[in-house]
Amino acid sequence: NARKHFLFGQKSTSGRGGMQAKVAAAFRALELANTIQCVALANGARQGVVLDLLQGKPIGTIFTSDQMKSTHIQQNTELDLLAQLKRTRIAARNLEALNSTQRTNILKSIATSLEQNQNNILKANEEDIQQNTEIDITLKQRLKLSSAKITTLAQGALALAQAVDPIHQVVEKRELASGLILERRSCALGVIFIIFEARPEALIQIATLAIKAGCGLILKGGKEAHFSNTILHQTLIQAITPILGSKDAQDLFVLLHNRQAVATLLAHPDANEYIDLVVPRGSNQLVKYIQQATKIPVLGHADGICHIFLDIDADIMHKVQPIIIDAKTDYPAACNACETILIHKDHSIQNIIHFILQPLKDAGVQLFPGPYFLKQYNQSNLELLTWFSAITAVSTFKFEYGTLACTIELTDNLQTAIQHINTYSSHHTDAIITENYEHAQTFLKQIDSACIFHNASTRFADGFRFGLGAEIGVSTARIHARGPVGVQGFLTYKWCLSSDQFHTQAQFSSGEKQYTHKDLPLV
Repeated sequence: NARKHFLFGQKSTSGRGGMQAKVAAAFRALELANTIQCVALANGARQGVVLDLLQGKPIGTIFTSDQMKSTHIQQNTELDLLAQLKRTRIAARNLEALNSTQRTNILKSIATSLEQNQNNILKANEEDIQQNTEIDITLKQRLKLSSAKITTLAQGALALAQAVDPIHQVVEKRELASGLILERRSCALGVIFIIFEARPEALIQIATLAIKAGCGLILKGGKEAHFSNTILHQTLIQAITPILGSKDAQDLFVLLHNRQAVATLLAHPDANEYIDLVVPRGSNQLVKYIQQATKIPVLGHADGICHIFLDIDADIMHKVQPIIIDAKTDYPAACNACETILIHKDHSIQNIIHFILQPLKDAGVQLFPGPYFLKQYNQSNLELLTWFSAITAVSTFKFEYGTLACTIELTDNLQTAIQHINTYSSHHTDAIITENYEHAQTFLKQIDSACIFHNASTRFADGFRFGLGAEIGVSTARIHARGPVGVQGFLTYKWCLSSDQFHTQAQFSSGEKQYTHKDLPLV
C-alpha cells in the first residue's frame, strides 16, 4: 500500500538512473523475506556509506515493514527541526517571562501529575523492561523505575518549587558614576539539548531544573526507554499546559525519537544559533561522540578516572577501609567511583594487606598492580602479589574500569601523588586520606580537578549529595560550570545599566563627568 505514495520526477542529468527499480526492489525484499526488517537505499559511490548508514547519518532512505520500529522513525526534515527550535526558543522566553509564583506552580503541578500517573508510568516502564531483556544487568538497573523513584522525583520537584527563584537576581551592583548604576543579573541560558541513555528519571530531573531556570529543552532519550520517556514527557506537558498554554507547553520540551534528528541538529552549521548548550548524559562513547560531532558548547565529561591517595599520615586503621570500600563498591559503574588507589611507599606491608588489599578483595574487587608497586615487591614479597588478579603491571593509568576492579600503585610522597593525579586523572573527582592538615590543604589547592575531597569518598561528587537538588550532569570543563551541575548550569547573566538622568561616553571624555566605580550593596 505504501508504494502508491511514491512519486518519481523527471530523470536527472547527473544521476545514474534506475531509482524506480531500486525502490521496487526494496519493497519486494520486505515482502518476500520475513527475516529482513529494513532496507536502506543510499549512494554506493560515497566513501564509507555502509558505516555512515549504520551510524544513522541522514544520507539515504530507509524502508521498513516493522510497525513497532516505524513508529520510532520521525520524518523530520532539516527545515522542520530548525522551525521547531525557533518555536522552542520563543516558548523558553515566555517561560522566563512568567513570575516566580507561576513557575513554582508548574513545579507543584508536575509533582502532582507524577503521583497521579504513577501506575501508567510504571506500566510503560515495564513494557520497556520486557522489550529489552537482552541488555546487561547494569543498564537494566538504570532503566527500571519504581514507586519509590517516582515519589523521589515528585519530592525533587517540590523541593525546587520551594527554592529561591534563581533568575532575575542581582548578583553584582556598581555605581559607575553619580546616577549611573550597573547591575549584573542572572537570566536563563536559553535552549538546552539533552541527550541521555537508559535512565528515564533523568527526563524529569532535567525538565524541573529547566522550569526553575526558565529554559527550553530538546530531549533525546535512549531507545530502550522509549515507552517510559514518552509517558513521562506526556506527564510534563499535562502539568505545564494549564499555566503556559497548549502551544508553548508542546514547544517548551521537545522529545526526539530518532538518531537522525540528533545527527542533523549536532552537525548543522548554524546549530549554535538555536541551541545554547548540549548536555550528553551516558557512556564515555556517547560523550566523546557528541563532543566531536558539534560546534555547540558541550557540558559533560567523557571519563571518570578518580583517585584516592593514602598519605603517610592517613588514619589507616579507622578511615582508609570504609572510604576506599565505599568509593569502589557502592556503585562501580558510576563516574565518581574510584579507579586508582595511590599508597605512600612508607606504609608497612602488613597494613597494606590488612587494611587495603584484603578488604577490597573480600568485597569482590579485582586488583591490578602499577609498575612501581610491582617493582617494589616483585622480589622482596612475592606473597603480596597473590592478592592481585594479574602479576604484570597495568599498561596505562588512563583507564576507567567501571566494574569491581581497581589499580593499586605506590608513590614516593605527596608531591609525586599530586603529579600522578594531575597527569592521569580525568579531573572529575580525586581524594586524599590524611590526618595532616597541611598535606590536605596542599592537595586541595594543587589538584586540578572539578571535585577534590579530604577524608571523604569520591562518591559524594553528585548534585543531590551537594544539595543542588537535581543534577544536569557533571562537568570537567573549566568554563560555564564545573563539577556536579544543578540549576546554576542552566543560567547565565546579563549586564543592565540604568541612568537616573542621561549619560553619554562623551561626557566622560570631555571631563564633564567622572567615573566613581564604587561597589554597592545588593539589598
